[in-house]
Amino acid sequence: MERKVNGILSETEETIVNSLANALFGASRTIPENVNWQAVYTESVSQAVMPLVFTDNKLVPSDIQVKYERDRHIALAYNIIREQEHVQLDCMMKLENIPYVILKGCASARYYPNPVLRSMGDVDFWVYQEDFDRAGQFLTDNGYTSWNKNHICHEVYRKGESHLEMHFEPAGIPHGKVGELVREYLQDTIDKATAHQIAEGEYMVPSDFHHGLIILLHTSHHMTGEGVGLRHLCDWAVFVASMSNERFCELFEEKLKNIGMWHFAQVITKVAIQYLGCPNREWVGSPDEGLVDAIMKDIFKGGNFGHKDYRRGQETLLISSRGKEGVGNKSMLRQLVVSMNEIVYMKWTVSQKCSFLLPVGWCFYGGRYVVRSLLGKRPKINVNAVMKGAGERRDLYAQLKIFDNKGE
Repeated sequence: MERKVNGILSETEETIVNSLANALFGASRTIPENVNWQAVYTESVSQAVMPLVFTDNKLVPSDIQVKYERDRHIALAYNIIREQEHVQLDCMMKLENIPYVILKGCASARYYPNPVLRSMGDVDFWVYQEDFDRAGQFLTDNGYTSWNKNHICHEVYRKGESHLEMHFEPAGIPHGKVGELVREYLQDTIDKATAHQIAEGEYMVPSDFHHGLIILLHTSHHMTGEGVGLRHLCDWAVFVASMSNERFCELFEEKLKNIGMWHFAQVITKVAIQYLGCPNREWVGSPDEGLVDAIMKDIFKGGNFGHKDYRRGQETLLISSRGKEGVGNKSMLRQLVVSMNEIVYMKWTVSQKCSFLLPVGWCFYGGRYVVRSLLGKRPKINVNAVMKGAGERRDLYAQLKIFDNKGE
C-alpha cells in the first residue's frame, strides 16, 4: 500500500492532482520522486483525466511519455471525433429547424486552456419537450437507433460509434418546489444559447449561468449516485476560474441559496482550490477542512461514475432518489423502497397508473438482478459491504446540504 504523503493523498494521487494543477492553472507544482507511473496512468484513466496528466506534461519522464504515447493519441483522436460530432449535430438540428443546446461535453471543454485535452464521453444535448419526438424521428430517419427510452431525463440514439443523448431536461433536477424553481431558472437556456465557433463549424452552448447550474446539478446527481471523478471537478474548477468573484456572485449567489446549492458550490470549489490549484475565490468562505478532504478522498475512491468500485451503483439505492433529493432524512430501508419503486416506474410504465403492481415489479426486476448476479452477468451483492459504504457516503453527503435551502 502506498504511503500517504500528506495524510490525505497517496503518491499516485498527489502526482495526478499536481499534474492537473499544472495543466489547468500553470501551478508549477513538483512531482514526487520515484512515482509508480503505471499506477498514475491507471488512476488517471479511471478518473477520466488521462490526456491532461500525460500530454504536454514536462515533469513526466520522456521514457514514460513514449510508453503511453499510443494511448494518448487514441484519447486525443477520440476527443476530436466527439467534437466533430457536436458540429454534425448542429448541422442536423438546424437543417430540421430544431432549437437545441449542448450539455457538458464541448460546452465544458471550451473553458479549458486546451479544450481537446478534456476527456469526452457522449454527445449530450437538450431540446424542447415539444420538439422531442420530432427530433427523435429525424435522427431515426437518418440512421440512428433509439435505445434506453425509459431514462429519467434523456433518450439515447446510436449510429456506429456515435452515441447521442437527447435530453428533455438536464440531469439532477430535484423533486418538489425546489425542482420547480430550478426549472424556472433553466427555462430560457435554449433561447439564450449562443453559437461557439471552432475550425470545423459551430454548436450551440449555454450562457455562463445556465452552464454553471447544469454542471453543478449534474455533479450532485452523480455524486449521490455512482460517484464523480476528477473530470467533474476539473469542469467546475475551470468554469469558476473563468469569472471574477463579483461576476460569480452576481450570477449565482442568490439563486443557488434559493435552491439549496450554495454550500455545495462552496465546498467543491474549495476542493478545486486546495487540490487542483484553482485560483482562490472569496465567496467560498471557510468550509470545514475535514469535509473538503473527505470529498477529495471520495472522488478518488469511486472514480468517474463509480468506475473503480461496482458497489457504488448498488449503494446509490440506499443513498438518494437518483440525486433528486440530495440526501434526506429517510432511513436506508425506506430509501431502498423509494428507489426500487422508481426503478419499477421507469422500466414498467404501466405501474405509474397501477401502483398495486409495484410488488410484482420488485419481484421481477429484483429477482432478475439476483439471477444474473448468480450467473456472473451482474456484479454480486455483498449486503454488509453495500450497507457500510452507503452509510458512510450518506453521512458525508448530508454535510453538503444539497437542496436544503433552510438558513441560507
